Order: sequence, then structure tokens, then C-alpha cells
Amino acid sequence: MHSLPSAPHPRKHRPGRRGLLPALILPLFLALIPPRAARAALPTAATAAPRATVQAAAQAPTDCAGGKVLSFVAHPDDDLLFMNPDQDDAIRQGRCVRTVYLTAGDRGEGLGYTLARERGIMAAYADMAGAADAWNTDGLTVGQHTLVRHTLRANPRIQLIMLRLPDPWLGAGWGSLTPLSRLESVPHARVRSYAPYPDTYTRGELVRLLADLIRQEHPRDVRLMDPSITIPYRSLCWRCAGHDHPDHIAGARLVEAAMALAPGPYSRTAYLNYPSQELQANLDAAQTARKTEIYLRYAEDDPLSCPPGADCSAPKGPEAAWVGRQYYAGPAAQPLQARAPQAKPQER
Repeated sequence: MHSLPSAPHPRKHRPGRRGLLPALILPLFLALIPPRAARAALPTAATAAPRATVQAAAQAPTDCAGGKVLSFVAHPDDDLLFMNPDQDDAIRQGRCVRTVYLTAGDRGEGLGYTLARERGIMAAYADMAGAADAWNTDGLTVGQHTLVRHTLRANPRIQLIMLRLPDPWLGAGWGSLTPLSRLESVPHARVRSYAPYPDTYTRGELVRLLADLIRQEHPRDVRLMDPSITIPYRSLCWRCAGHDHPDHIAGARLVEAAMALAPGPYSRTAYLNYPSQELQANLDAAQTARKTEIYLRYAEDDPLSCPPGADCSAPKGPEAAWVGRQYYAGPAAQPLQARAPQAKPQER
């Protein structure tokens, strides 16, 4: 989720648990971060001992006999708000879960803010797995490209894959393009990803990368955002009925193009995003409570979603509606009948 940049929605904050990169690799990242974002990423007395750890390591083979779920979203938190509790259920069932984040979700703040959001999404997935928030980070080679990959140490079935395409608004106001929506809709447009594996993509190159990733991962299920909204990107309106974020729409269209290049025996599930708030809540109390807990754990590390000192004990704004809903995208926006958890996650 990536709302209007001038009016972020406050969420939960607990000081002293913001994740940081280990000291050995932090200077490398900070050298590539704009000055304002770099200052935000520097350790402070309150964050010198983060709960989670991240380190570079080679990945061991993973047993995916239970089937693999490959999900594509635009921003860190889209999966938590629009694809849960399905993601949570897949983890509890012992399935391999690969989630791909197309943009850095940086809102023009640079790589420092991107890293904060990645720390939050890692913490949320560790909570879903009932595991320690400790991850290995390495480069995933896909064709001629390398992507950032985070793997949960206690459960390597869970991997988060980051393309880190910059994500400022290209103009004033909600109706302006983003780099991803411009790439999807403007001929010859190009976008360059953030460090540590900077790469430049055209629309065709990005689609081929995503197709190669689908072939390489051999998913049983592919999940994506809603590609069906036909409102032009520049006409999209924040909080208008039936409207969505341009990155959500563009990302879903690019994934659909990649699926056409890489067909296979996998299922396809598209999820309704912003417009789900206009429909009736369809999760029960237990599901809503767990989805809320997972989302708020992410928000602790997102300083724009949950500013220091803000009351973030519960979702506010549209997030308060989204945590009680999960819908398929389609002509009738059919609800997903998500299962309430019946048992605690297995310790792995």
C-alpha cells in the first residue's frame, strides 16, 4: 500500500525495535543513500540492539513438496493488507512462500526508508511463521539479473524477493505517474533499481525478468494484485470509489504479461486492493485480530506509516477496513473464504 505522499496514515509504533543492517554492511548501503535518508538509517541509542538480524549467506536447498506460492505485490505491506490471511495460511500449512516486491516503496525518501520497510515486512513474516526474526540476505540470480533475497533462517521455505524499483510520484498529486506505471504505459520508458544490484529495465525487460522468475520458481499458485481497473493512471483518485493505486494496477498488468510468457500448471489468484474497503467485512473476529497483529508488526518499522510518538495501537484510515477484508478481484469481487487458524505454527 502506498498512499498519497502528502497525507500518510499514522499507525502503531514501539520505540527501540527498528531493524538495522549489521555494522559490516551498513556503511556500504549508507554510501548509496541520499543524505536525508542516510541520517534516518543511522543507528541511535534506541536502535543499537535490534530484535532481528540480517546477514549475507548462501541458501541451502529447501523442501517445497507442499507446493510453492509465488506472490507479486507493488509495495511492502500490500500482501499483508490485501492477500492475508491467505499468505498466513500458506505458511501455517508448511508451504513454500515466495513474495516478490516490485517497487522499493520509498515514496521518494530513498533507500534508507526502503530498508526500514523491508525490516518491517521481514518481522511480519517471522511473526506469521512463529519464528525468530532473523534472516539471511543474498542475491538471487534470475537470467542476467540479480535481485535481493531475504530468507528466514528458522524456516527457509519463506523468502522475500526485492526488485527495489524507485517509487516517487512523478508529478504533483495523486493523478501523476509513478516510475512503475510510467514503465508499464509509456513507450521506451526505463527505470533503474536501487543498490546493491542496480539494473535498468524497459517494460519488455521487466516482463521477461518476471517470466524467468516464474519459470525458475515452479510455483503451484501465483498470486497478484488486481489488473482489471481500466481508469487511466493520471485519472486515479485517492479514496474515490472503485479506484486503486497506479503501482497496484501496473504491477498486476506486468505480472499478467509475464504469466503469458511463462504459462504453466499453476493457479492464478488476483486480489482486490483499495476497493475492498467499499465491500462488507468478510473475515471473522479471530482472523481480523490476527491480520491486524501481523500488519501492526510491520508498521512498527515504517516511520512514515507510524511516526515516533504516534498512537499506533490500531490501524487507522482505510487500513482499519482492509484488515477485516480479503476479496478476489473480478467482475463480482467474490470474497475469499479464508480459514481461521486451527493450530499454532510449527517451530522450525
